[in-house]
Amino acid sequence: MKQHTTRMTLTIDNKTVTADTGASILDVARQNGIDIPTLCWHEQLSPHGGCRMCIVEVEGLSHFPTACTTPAADGMIVRTHTAQIREMRAEILQLFLSEHTASCLVCDEQEECREYMSTVRKAGVTTGCRYCPKDGQCELQAVTESLGVRDIIYPIYYRGIPVETEDPFYDRDYNLCILCGRCVRMCQEVRLADVLAYKHRGRDAIIGPAFARTHLEAGCEFCGACVSVCPTGTLREKARAWEGAPDREEITTCTFCGVGCQVRLLVKEDRIIGSLPADDPTVNQGQLCVKGRFCNTELVNGHQRIRHPYRRENDIAWDVSWDAAFELIAEKLRSSAPERTGMLVSSNLTNEDLYVAQKFMRVVMKTHHIDSTARLFYGSGFSAYLTLMDRAVPLSAIRDASAVLMVGLDTRFSRSVVGVAIRTAMKRGIRMFTLHSREHTFSLNADVWLQPEVGEEYRYVEALVRLAAGEDVTDRSIPADMRVRLADVARALSESDSPVILVGAEFLQYDSSRAFLAAVAQLADHVGAGVLTLPAQNNLYGSLLSGSFPELLPGMRPTADAARLQKLESLWGTSLTGLTDAWNADHLLRDDCAMQFLYAVGALPPVHRGAAKFTVFQNMYPPEPYCSADLVLPTAAATETDGSFLNGERRVQRVRRAVAPPGIALPDWDILCRLARHMGAEGFAFTRPEEIREEMAQVIPGFGEAEIDARGILPLAFDAVMHVSGNGTAQRPPDSDHPFILHSSVVEHTHRGFPLAAWVEGSRILFPEGVLDISAEDARALGLRDGDSVHVSGASFEEIYPVRIVRQQPRGALHASILESALTHPNPQPVSVRKADV
Repeated sequence: MKQHTTRMTLTIDNKTVTADTGASILDVARQNGIDIPTLCWHEQLSPHGGCRMCIVEVEGLSHFPTACTTPAADGMIVRTHTAQIREMRAEILQLFLSEHTASCLVCDEQEECREYMSTVRKAGVTTGCRYCPKDGQCELQAVTESLGVRDIIYPIYYRGIPVETEDPFYDRDYNLCILCGRCVRMCQEVRLADVLAYKHRGRDAIIGPAFARTHLEAGCEFCGACVSVCPTGTLREKARAWEGAPDREEITTCTFCGVGCQVRLLVKEDRIIGSLPADDPTVNQGQLCVKGRFCNTELVNGHQRIRHPYRRENDIAWDVSWDAAFELIAEKLRSSAPERTGMLVSSNLTNEDLYVAQKFMRVVMKTHHIDSTARLFYGSGFSAYLTLMDRAVPLSAIRDASAVLMVGLDTRFSRSVVGVAIRTAMKRGIRMFTLHSREHTFSLNADVWLQPEVGEEYRYVEALVRLAAGEDVTDRSIPADMRVRLADVARALSESDSPVILVGAEFLQYDSSRAFLAAVAQLADHVGAGVLTLPAQNNLYGSLLSGSFPELLPGMRPTADAARLQKLESLWGTSLTGLTDAWNADHLLRDDCAMQFLYAVGALPPVHRGAAKFTVFQNMYPPEPYCSADLVLPTAAATETDGSFLNGERRVQRVRRAVAPPGIALPDWDILCRLARHMGAEGFAFTRPEEIREEMAQVIPGFGEAEIDARGILPLAFDAVMHVSGNGTAQRPPDSDHPFILHSSVVEHTHRGFPLAAWVEGSRILFPEGVLDISAEDARALGLRDGDSVHVSGASFEEIYPVRIVRQQPRGALHASILESALTHPNPQPVSVRKADV
């Protein structure tokens, strides 16, 4: 009996090679250093054979198969570069070029043009390679050069297709498209988004969304995966169009949410010119969301970046030196009482930044008054959310799940790599359910969409808990059809052997969020589900671990933990008994807030002028117009420093310096260490983040390299009680004076306190801040158009918003994304609406 083998031997270009059974001829050739030109093939995509540039001769076959689609076989004899093959490839390529703006590709003077042309390239329509943003990086250009094509024997046909520029982040010039289908296959096979497809036929064939819709209208996530695989200049990034090829790359961690995707930062002349997904199998698997893919460049290169410390007094600002800034801070701190001194930090900072910040407050200022803006973001549900985080499962649990319930999660513009994982699992056959009051990414393709009215979401989760416990649902406020759907979801989750619950940010600012999240935890217990909280902040777990809260010491132990205090006193060489801990970030929202000194590190304090007698603002961008500050310090961005993060699954991730910070800006930890030394404090002689991590490992159980498990995850447990604001009052129903329900949510598309829309142009289209969403029916009844200003008034507030008409917005419901300082309670609440000019 013949023995089965998984290896085969074949001959390619007179070279005997071996390969695994099932590999294509192209795979085998590339594995053995034999170059075969391709234009439609890509390693992430299924073989297509559309460009036919990879045709080869196979002995025994009368035709010329494409190497990418033809399986290699044992004993096969292949020739890849015969004269006939090269001639056929050249002819095929000329057919491509006859409908491509290709004058430079076959021009006799292209080398002189490349060397001596100095015209600024800003052509709206590409008229040649020198005017193409892909010049020098174009695969069509490379294949043309490798085949030595210097003429086009076919009639030249310019398609004259208008360049599409209406969508954010990238433009599309389909005059350059060779219909290779890479973008279509990426969108359909890898992202599973199905936004792109072929349209029309023959000479009129083109690629794009159906029915002449824009990508925004068609549901595009703007992940940029199609741009990454385009072999020509058809798809081009707006912010990177004329930057050329990068000099080098640096792999780091994305800082825009708690997923923690790995990215490749593209660097040219010590400047970030773009970012691409890294091939990371544990988290993002070679994919990114719109923020990680497109927002880095504009965010870190903005011309408004702070480059020098400056002082502001009586609306006059002037630059000061670091020494002068440190002396001023020291003077103010020495005269400020510990109980009236506070530090506000961001959960976007690195573990090293956060550790030094809390140590500074406890050692130098003798107070526990350090808090994160995360407390303001999660509001009354903060403790309940942290409890859910404590049972976090890895992202890989989605891929292994048999049923998934999404609660308040929309993955279109944030955490879209999670959306890809869910769609992949759905393709495998899992059941997927979503609970959301508004239309979102999965509202159409979920098995069941539980759509409560705004503010009624808690009733639905509570009903699921009762149903999972074998009880009946008696709440008649839930429509009958929804009670049937709830029973179906509860039964499916209970019968599933590996269910997962994903928690989004949609309901986190509700006054009832504490009870809502507690009910989610109950449901997870009843059905045995893993929970993935997907925090909006990239380092929320790191802020807890480092002790950046008045209730917590490093290692997430309560400040009353005598043993932990004693260990810190021994390590830090100072007494920590009797430190004040009565202040937290909630106090900044009070009208009677009267701090003597407030230090905001990477955070945007929600304070009015005069809330603190002296405010230090340490960040990338100036605080105006969001808040006021007396002293402003320039800090390095995440692309300009080294450190580590903990994502939402407690995975330890590295952030690496790719470029130098602008001006004389410094990393946050470095600024605080220099200030501490200026004030004569001991224990702040750190010169590198590695030294900080070494000290952290001494006081934080599990932080040492040897204690991290094989997946890179810290085996930690949260064990503390956090102070939360809000009373969890029941929602008031609409009435004749206030016929609408307003749901306000804190902007989650932020970085270091600033909404991304402030510094990234495309973000203003995708996630604007301070805009009121209203249904088309309600807008028509009120005589409103997009952009109109309206007065929105409730029982205790009145605000003016610009209107955005959203077709999917439920009738009678309004939604506003706002900063923490603008959040009003109760939330949701009944309101009235009228045009501002009436």
